[in-house]
Amino acid sequence: MNHSLKLAFIAKYAPPLGSTAPVPAIRENAVYSKYHYDIYSILNRHFPNLITGTDATCVFEQHDHIDYIFSLLNRAPYRNSEIFISALAEYFGIPYLGSRPNIRALAEDKHLAKTMAKHCGIATAQWIIADVDEQLKSTPPFPGPYFVKPRFGASSKFIDETSICPLWDDVKKQTAYLHSNGEDVIIEEFITGIFYSSPIITRNGTTVVLPPVREESTLKGNVVTYGQKRKVDDGLTRTIETDPIIVREITDASQRIAAFIRPFDYTRIDYMIGSSGLKFLEFNICCNLGMQSAFVLSAQSTGITYEELIVSILRESLSRQHIL
Repeated sequence: MNHSLKLAFIAKYAPPLGSTAPVPAIRENAVYSKYHYDIYSILNRHFPNLITGTDATCVFEQHDHIDYIFSLLNRAPYRNSEIFISALAEYFGIPYLGSRPNIRALAEDKHLAKTMAKHCGIATAQWIIADVDEQLKSTPPFPGPYFVKPRFGASSKFIDETSICPLWDDVKKQTAYLHSNGEDVIIEEFITGIFYSSPIITRNGTTVVLPPVREESTLKGNVVTYGQKRKVDDGLTRTIETDPIIVREITDASQRIAAFIRPFDYTRIDYMIGSSGLKFLEFNICCNLGMQSAFVLSAQSTGITYEELIVSILRESLSRQHIL
């Protein structure tokens, strides 16, 4: 790679240049602070002209001096923040990590993502949406139980056991709660089953589906929460799936979806497998690459080290955008 490139690393806990420890964070986000420091350390080893920032300010102020943006700023305190950096990079003509803004927008909208999955021939649970100003119908559109969660965003924010709603009255209460927090809502048919993550990278421009990761929670309905993902709460176990039938089914579905959302640098597609078979849940562009993540667990199971994974994703991104 061209080590003289000037990279901008943007993340909520991106440390200042020369830092030797993660930025202090509240316990809930300590794992993210460590994650961002680990990425910073790798980038700094390979690109001595690194720029760091915790928001978009560095792009506005230094866009003439930035060759590439490596952004992990996936949650910021404004609507559709996941799309902002990629759109800003397009405006200034700077290559960047991830995928184009339209694909980022598709990934962040669970309603549109499920519509896309159906178009690709992948089954998904029945669903409806209820935006903040929308009144729920008095009668349910399909039989329960139901699962209620934010329509936009990732990281399982606002998801816990109360997301499972046996009755329509429970749906109304949970929807009202999310609306009160400014969240548009998606209401799904609840599926009893096992949660799977399917990480995907590219090698020489070719889609590579890594081994699927089986995620099992001790909570009711196998619900995986915001706290569990941040290692604040216990009860989440991740293992590599080895059943060849399940692996093949997930890999085939992921290849079909990946072909639809290209070009991208890396992504993760989530499924639930229960008595009615495989069902698509959502996909994430620029998902978590922390050492504790399902993505890294999967990569390491194939012999890829943490640093090799990050450098490979970056190299492919630079090559895709004709920087190498």
